[in-house]
Amino acid sequence: MNYHFTPSPRPSSLETLTNEQLLNIYELAVQAKASAEFIEIIEDVLIKRKPELTE
Repeated sequence: MNYHFTPSPRPSSLETLTNEQLLNIYELAVQAKASAEFIEIIEDVLIKRKPELTE
């Protein structure tokens, strides 16, 4: 069976967090040696927010 992932138009749980909360989760995930996929998801959200974080 072939599955095709279609992203939801609603924001993910990570996208609803504040910048501070998201950075804290990222730091904890790295310290806890969470899966590379999870860390990559957090990094993707952070990259999308980069202009926001530098203001």
